[in-house]
Amino acid sequence: MNITATNSTASTKVTDAIRIKYRISTRGTEAVKDITAEIIKDETTVGFFNASRNGVTGFSLHEDHGLTSEEVKKVFQTAIDDCSEVFK
Repeated sequence: MNITATNSTASTKVTDAIRIKYRISTRGTEAVKDITAEIIKDETTVGFFNASRNGVTGFSLHEDHGLTSEEVKKVFQTAIDDCSEVFK
């Protein structure tokens, strides 16, 4: 059998109510190139995040996401920090 891709998941707790759920896919022994994530508050998806090794980054929140501006900053910073660790 020839495995061509491996999918992994990870989760980071930002606050008691907010977490980031990551999906990471790699091909063979290649380094991770892309990460996608859901931003979850109280078990409801309120937004998305994606990052690529080449520096492309996306961050979006639903219209009624319910996060304070401080929570938004914390979520974004946490996601950036997590991805920086994976892309080392």
